[in-house]
Amino acid sequence: MKKKLIASMSLMAVVGASFWACGEGNINPADTQDELFGGMRSDEMQTELESVKQNCRNDTSFAGCYMRYKAYLDGGETIEEPVVNSSDDSGSNQNPNPVLSSSSRGDIFIVTNPSSSSVLVFDPDPVSSSSGIEIVPVSGLGSCKAATSPISKGQSVNWKFTPNGSNTKYTAMQFASQADYKWNFGGLADDGSGVRATSGKVTYTNSGVANASVTVTMPDGASEVINCTPLQVDGDPITGCKCAPVGVTGSVNFLETPDVSWTVSGCTSASDITSYTWDGAAGEATFTKTFTAETKSYAPTLKVGNADKTVIDVTCEAVKVTEGAEYTIKDNTDAGKITLPAAGTYNVVIGFACQNKQFFCNGVGGPVGGSVNGTPMAESWYTTANLSAEDCSGSATVSVKVTGPATCGAQ
Repeated sequence: MKKKLIASMSLMAVVGASFWACGEGNINPADTQDELFGGMRSDEMQTELESVKQNCRNDTSFAGCYMRYKAYLDGGETIEEPVVNSSDDSGSNQNPNPVLSSSSRGDIFIVTNPSSSSVLVFDPDPVSSSSGIEIVPVSGLGSCKAATSPISKGQSVNWKFTPNGSNTKYTAMQFASQADYKWNFGGLADDGSGVRATSGKVTYTNSGVANASVTVTMPDGASEVINCTPLQVDGDPITGCKCAPVGVTGSVNFLETPDVSWTVSGCTSASDITSYTWDGAAGEATFTKTFTAETKSYAPTLKVGNADKTVIDVTCEAVKVTEGAEYTIKDNTDAGKITLPAAGTYNVVIGFACQNKQFFCNGVGGPVGGSVNGTPMAESWYTTANLSAEDCSGSATVSVKVTGPATCGAQ
């Protein structure tokens, strides 16, 4: 006998043998609702069954339908079916009207209709029973943040939970369709349009930093309160800020100039500018960095804030820090050559795609030797070393060591 599950406007109809197996009780006369279900065709009943199953899967609260009938809905429970016999005068098993019998599980009613070989189960209060699941605090389920950040006061935003990609215990489907999400916006409310891992829109009328959290509870009871990444809600806008190094263009030799300063200027706002945060520390409009090693590119991070709690990121110009002076070979003409003033090691930028991938030096006043990126150059008035394709990319820096003054280039 097939199980048929029917949901009405106010009832969730579910089936699960271990929960509603028929017991002793009174058999009540059929009413109009029974006649309605009893007159349904098998294809209609099947459609209703699939619809109710899906509705039940969607109800994942701990006292909800899915948690109570999980074994049946997931196909892991075998159901013993009751047998109902009724004979009319012709001797055939026919019953034009279904009947209601009480069950061994609270207020769930089983409607039997031998003519259609169906069992209809109604639970008028699917939330009333305890799920029996123990809540266990865990960590590492995931993270959450606002879909857009920053926003301006008066705007609305959704918050979104993202599962931990390295978590192997729970599947993406469990997070999407079975986990329970309870959002907290510090006294604010969303508009109810959210779907599970995504909150509804929350409107912020005050500027400043907004916090939120979400309690994520998995079907097995594992639960975590996750604090979301704070949301910046800006007030009066800040515009026009520019940040640049002072007295430095392109690169700086830290052996000669270890300290490099940046300054921010041009910021305008209806509210007073009140804060400058450089590399995470509070400061003034000027910031100084001391270098002790070379680096290909460095720029400080800068946040500027005003009295209306607006905070913006300002991009600063970067500098290249070298150990020793830097020279650039601009092209393969005489004008593009460089002069290395004395014996030593130099940073040389190959500023064009050198066709023959070869570096050369002419000795000034005598033979010169040395190396390019460790490749030796023979001591001679005119000496060369091969360059790699990467060295000739148009912006590569090579290390050149010479044994005396020389005029050098690349071709």
